[in-house]
Amino acid sequence: MTDLDQSKVSTCSFEATQLHVGERLQVEFVADGTHTHYYTTLIGFVPGHSVLIRTPLVQNLPIPVPEGAAVLVRAFSGRHAYTLESKVDRVCRAPYPYIHLAYPAQVQQTLIRGALRVRVALPGTSANAPGQVDTPPHAVTLSDLSVSGAQLETALSLGEQGERFVLTFKFVVQPNNYEVKLTTPAQIQSVRKVKKVNVAEEVFSLGVRFNKLHATEGLLLQSYIQQVLLSDRSRVV
Repeated sequence: MTDLDQSKVSTCSFEATQLHVGERLQVEFVADGTHTHYYTTLIGFVPGHSVLIRTPLVQNLPIPVPEGAAVLVRAFSGRHAYTLESKVDRVCRAPYPYIHLAYPAQVQQTLIRGALRVRVALPGTSANAPGQVDTPPHAVTLSDLSVSGAQLETALSLGEQGERFVLTFKFVVQPNNYEVKLTTPAQIQSVRKVKKVNVAEEVFSLGVRFNKLHATEGLLLQSYIQQVLLSDRSRVV
């Protein structure tokens, strides 16, 4: 399965992206030769003139950015991934560090299918749902993740299609290394056995749906998935 349908790639103006103030951005300063990705946020823009972004921070200090440097900016909003090329017009340090980017002539937008899933390798645990016979938690690995569910791999059976359990896992949201521990009721949607590479035994692979995810949990999960997408689009399932 391809991660992005290239027939869905098109161009648009920056204002047509409808990116909001505070939108999460990934920037890559091409001139430094390192291809290091930094995360920052959108402050605002003046059509035809400038795009304002916060200067990325490393260890709470603004990174050095040379004026005139070429920059690649990526963003994700709704069902679209956006990529634009620009350059640094002005670096400002007061009243706080921010950057003026040259207004882009156009933005590349790529339509991503609605249920965006990304490949991950997050450890987790499963436990019986309330009211079920109490058994010790089982170790699981989340191999892909979306805001509505996940694909799990486990050495032990967690049940059949339709059965419910409680899933717990952690993930880290940047830029402040904020660790989120998410515990949510889940329902098994599919079960199959798969042979793992370099592993003698088969493992159970389960597609599960999250139930009763709180709004704040959903936003944090969406932010993490966006973070994964921005860092490596090949991880889209």
